[in-house]
Amino acid sequence: MKSQLLKILKIVLPIGIGIYLTWYFFSGLSEEEIQQTKNAFFEANYFWIILGVVVSFFSHLSRAYRWLFLLEPLGYKPKLKNSYHAVMAGYVINFTVPRSGEIARAGLLTSYEKVPFEKGFATIVIERVIDVIMLAIVVFISGLLQANSDEISEITKSGEGGSKMWIIYILGGMALFGIAGLIVYLKHAKFRAFCNEKLRGFWEGLKSIWTMKKKWAFVVHTLFIWICYVGGIWIFAQAFPETAGMSAGCVFAAFVVGAAAIALLPGGIGAYPVWITAVLAIYNIEFAAYGIFVWVIQTVLLVTLGLISLFLIQRQPKLAEVEKS
Repeated sequence: MKSQLLKILKIVLPIGIGIYLTWYFFSGLSEEEIQQTKNAFFEANYFWIILGVVVSFFSHLSRAYRWLFLLEPLGYKPKLKNSYHAVMAGYVINFTVPRSGEIARAGLLTSYEKVPFEKGFATIVIERVIDVIMLAIVVFISGLLQANSDEISEITKSGEGGSKMWIIYILGGMALFGIAGLIVYLKHAKFRAFCNEKLRGFWEGLKSIWTMKKKWAFVVHTLFIWICYVGGIWIFAQAFPETAGMSAGCVFAAFVVGAAAIALLPGGIGAYPVWITAVLAIYNIEFAAYGIFVWVIQTVLLVTLGLISLFLIQRQPKLAEVEKS
């Protein structure tokens, strides 16, 4: 009973928080900002929107192709189309039950390419390790850019900016959390042993990259995926006069808080536009429509492509059924 309740809470709580944040965000918008958001969908330069969508699509396709490099040393060579369908179906399933997409993704490859679930899932874990490393690099670059930002300096010196200050407090809180974690790691043997075990697992996963035949192709695809992710923020910004001059610091900061929103809540519901708007405000860009617009476009793209992939991959006969016949 208790475990069942926890499972329900894991699904309902993130979605509930997202719905609350959505309501809170929109209830705080002025009539002018609401009208601004409506106008954004009609007045946006759709050349840049289409380009952003294309770049997003290729980042997903690249991720599906990169997955094949991890599976090849294990003796499996799935079709690219099935790898792509599994990746996209996993994304859309994540919108329903948080973090279930990875399990579904490995399960689909088991059914339609006969890749053992545990091996397929292990490669996904390796991918996540790489993603964490890449995100850490992006956060580091973002930190350097924020340190040299005139806007950040002015806010921290003046102590003003209400809505602008809270995101800086969050970044500072994350730093303090990291320091506290380091202290606990150094002083508690059991916690240190637990962390060391996880780190060894991460290291084994990383070492497997260098045993693959196409290791440099894997690295190139990884860089391409993350350039697409960060670059997408800048590309979508070009669709609006208010955000067309977005600085590099603003682009990286917006990406980092957007990634955090997506990691915390299914699809970043509610949090994504709130946090993106807060970052823009730090850089003196008062344009709430941007965060809403980007979240809507990205969500519609993922849901549409994910549902199409889920439909197409399930139209194929499962390999186990083919062998029986």
